Amino acid sequence: MIRFLWMTILIGLFAGCGGSAPARFYTLMPANDPVAARGTLSDSAKIIVVGPVTIPAALDQPQLVVTKGEHEVEVLEQHRWAAPLKDEITSALAARLSRLVGDATVTAYAQSTSLDPNVRILIDISRFELRPKDRAVFEALWTIKMNDETAVRRGHTNVAIPAANSSYVGLATAQSRALDALAQDLAAALRTR
Repeated sequence: MIRFLWMTILIGLFAGCGGSAPARFYTLMPANDPVAARGTLSDSAKIIVVGPVTIPAALDQPQLVVTKGEHEVEVLEQHRWAAPLKDEITSALAARLSRLVGDATVTAYAQSTSLDPNVRILIDISRFELRPKDRAVFEALWTIKMNDETAVRRGHTNVAIPAANSSYVGLATAQSRALDALAQDLAAALRTR
């Protein structure tokens, strides 16, 4: 009887070691992120700060959140963002804009504490849905403000990007491409202000 009890305990321990799959981490940063330039900024340098960015509370999770139906979402425990989603979005947009707006220094809101920006871009994301085996749906309102806090331009970006494949990597890539569309809208607005 004691031998059977020990065997049961050992089997339970070994079964627990085989556990769950390791977590996978995703980022929205562009693959060809530019290297930051070194040097000092003059007082007349154009500085653009992206953020703050707001997202729906249901999406503000370390895990990927996918839409399962009209009123159902699933939080994917084994599929996580490499950083908090708001930070991922803000940094990814700043990186994209720095490529599109060549005459300015572009930085993310959380990284700009020592800078006095000429322009601030506020973004309110209302939808950033992942639809498995389908697409990413993105919708945001944005405002470009000058350093005197006057709103120069307001806009709305609404896109649905098909996933390249049925994997979660494909969905994260579709979300990243949605940020490309937002960055292009912002760059166009900055050029025409």
